[in-house]
Amino acid sequence: MGMGAVVLAVIVMGCVGVPVQDVDGHGAEEPTTDDYGFEEVATERGLEYESINIGAVNGNDGVYAVDYTNSRETDLLAIGGGEPVLFENTGGEFERSGDLPPVEGTAQGALFFDHDNDGWEDLLLLRRGGTPVFFENDEGTFRERDVGFDDEFVVPVSASAADATGNGCPDVFVLDYGDWLDEHPRGWHYQLDFPAEEDNGELNALYTGDCGEFDRVDDAGIEGEHWSMATSFVDLTGDGHPDIHVANDYFEDEIYYNRGDGTFDREYLGNETNRNGMSSSTADVTGDGQLEIFVTNIYYPRDRWGELPDTQRQLFVDFMTARIGDRNQGNNLLVRTDEGFVDQGEERGLNEGGWGWGAAVEDFDGDGQVDVFHATQFQARFDEGQPTFVRPMVFAQQNGQFHRLDASELGLEEVDERGVAALDFDSSGSMDVAVAGSRASYRLYSNDAEQGDSLQVVVGGAEDLDHTTLGTTVEATVDGDSQLRVRNARADYQSQDTRTLHFGFGEADTVDELRVTWPDGTELTLEDVETGQRIHVTPDGIDERRSYA
Repeated sequence: MGMGAVVLAVIVMGCVGVPVQDVDGHGAEEPTTDDYGFEEVATERGLEYESINIGAVNGNDGVYAVDYTNSRETDLLAIGGGEPVLFENTGGEFERSGDLPPVEGTAQGALFFDHDNDGWEDLLLLRRGGTPVFFENDEGTFRERDVGFDDEFVVPVSASAADATGNGCPDVFVLDYGDWLDEHPRGWHYQLDFPAEEDNGELNALYTGDCGEFDRVDDAGIEGEHWSMATSFVDLTGDGHPDIHVANDYFEDEIYYNRGDGTFDREYLGNETNRNGMSSSTADVTGDGQLEIFVTNIYYPRDRWGELPDTQRQLFVDFMTARIGDRNQGNNLLVRTDEGFVDQGEERGLNEGGWGWGAAVEDFDGDGQVDVFHATQFQARFDEGQPTFVRPMVFAQQNGQFHRLDASELGLEEVDERGVAALDFDSSGSMDVAVAGSRASYRLYSNDAEQGDSLQVVVGGAEDLDHTTLGTTVEATVDGDSQLRVRNARADYQSQDTRTLHFGFGEADTVDELRVTWPDGTELTLEDVETGQRIHVTPDGIDERRSYA
């Protein structure tokens, strides 16, 4: 259940190992916690924010990364603690900013994107039970404007942006979940096989933009009323046209394939995704040069159900079997094959993550392979002798296989969590994580493990090209091995990652070739780019370099 109010208590067995593959001559030694490590520094660095109970089953605890001042430092927006608070990054420290005006109502979600290609990230703030509020970024100060977001939403938990129509301007896709206080998802009451048209969620919305105003479109093929949780708006097929993945609660996930003109064909992804999808994160996970989709779900090992307290056992068994059938299968990793997207979460070692929420897919140790960090819903510990799903999950990649590390040894704390934002807040060259607590203080985890060499790329050029930079691809090659990153909105459940693209290279101190391709076809190729720095690239080349702190 993505947002149910059932209180469960579960413990888990230790990490189930997945055979490590020796790929291309790389070693087969499993990654260990020695290669990863986090220190919680929120209070020390000024990120002081705590969520509150808004009196609803589904909360609004979220955290969003953005460089709203164009300082090349990543700032944070926190919602869920009453008023949204914008925290400005002042060189690795956060200060509450006065650049965001007060907002009436309850902020449920947010999306930063440059709506008019002027090089400044604007803000769409989604309100629970109301219309969104749009704030234009006027060189670091936000000013409310009416640009056409006039529809009321029930519980809009996620939104994303891309140029779906090909006019050079961002379009916006908004998810609306539904309120458990009004009704429960149909899949909560029934088995897995009811028809899609009989689901009882809310209708999602697509708005097309012209770099100024937005219009909701009803004839683009966006259909169905589901309990949608997270979305990715990015080219999933490699044809240059952004598609839309939707992670649904209590129903199959779906992909809207872009026909090339901003209209879409919908495909449901089958029973293996008919779970409780709560995140949607895209990255080239397998290193094959195309994007995969990581989706958090729910997993608890059946062989430990008997150890539940008598007062909770029957409730849990009824919940996990009679009502939701086989949904207790854990996270999905959707990989594109000749047969379409198929789930490889279990075979790659990514499925056993407890009750997952927001996620970040990044290279957290600088070895050139992306790893996975995701939040979990807190479950009470009733057996101190066994590990439990009470901390965030970290899955370390080793040549296509993932290994769940002991979160307690990584410095991660026990807390009920929701949104997750990846960022390098101190410009140290390692990816850190901000986590939105549920009825708890927000955490900021500084990644302090010894890192491989890295390069960070900030893609600019929107104001020069008069075209959005969303959809820009960056390919970095070292010794014949290439890594792909895509500049997209990087939005997820109640969160948004930095748009600074992070590449890890192990011991390489130079990138042989860096190829940047903007959505309009403009290309830039750079050779012998030094690692250990963050660079800002435009079609004219590198216009700013900053060595790591």
